[in-house]
Amino acid sequence: MCSDLGLDPTDVLVLVMAWLLSASQMGYFTKDEWSKGASALGRAQSPAQLKECLQDVYLRTRQNKERLRDLHKYTHKFCKEDDKRKNIDAESALAMLQLLHGAAFPKHVPKLIEFLQTHEQVQKRGVSLDEWSMVLNFCTEISPDCSNYQDDGAWPLLLDEYVEFRRTPDVSGLSISDP
Repeated sequence: MCSDLGLDPTDVLVLVMAWLLSASQMGYFTKDEWSKGASALGRAQSPAQLKECLQDVYLRTRQNKERLRDLHKYTHKFCKEDDKRKNIDAESALAMLQLLHGAAFPKHVPKLIEFLQTHEQVQKRGVSLDEWSMVLNFCTEISPDCSNYQDDGAWPLLLDEYVEFRRTPDVSGLSISDP
């Protein structure tokens, strides 16, 4: 299917299609998922039209906070290896963060990824749904230099630690958030 659509399996549009179909497993669409979700894909009659529909849905989703939040939350569920696990592994979280939000939040996402790659607890336990959900809120609400971050806010500890990481001077004496 990806080949027919001219998409790499790691393209965000494949994730959007999985979300629209409520796919339960990465890389697979069941006949039932396709049948139930096909109406969300529009009236596409060809792979080119389907790709165009997915692009349109993605662009509209990026402009709608609630739909974006729904896609973001779905991504966490989609990446869990099974329903018994509460967290997604660090590697999946980093890949999805880049895939979903790298272009939209270029001042936050690379630094978040850098931080999460070195965070021992995240590497061991993964990222919880609460942490994952708050990352989107963080990216949309907090300025790239984290100057409007309130330490006493209702953010998860992980994001408190990220802000501390951003505010810590590097070896050159400049803060990482400095231009």
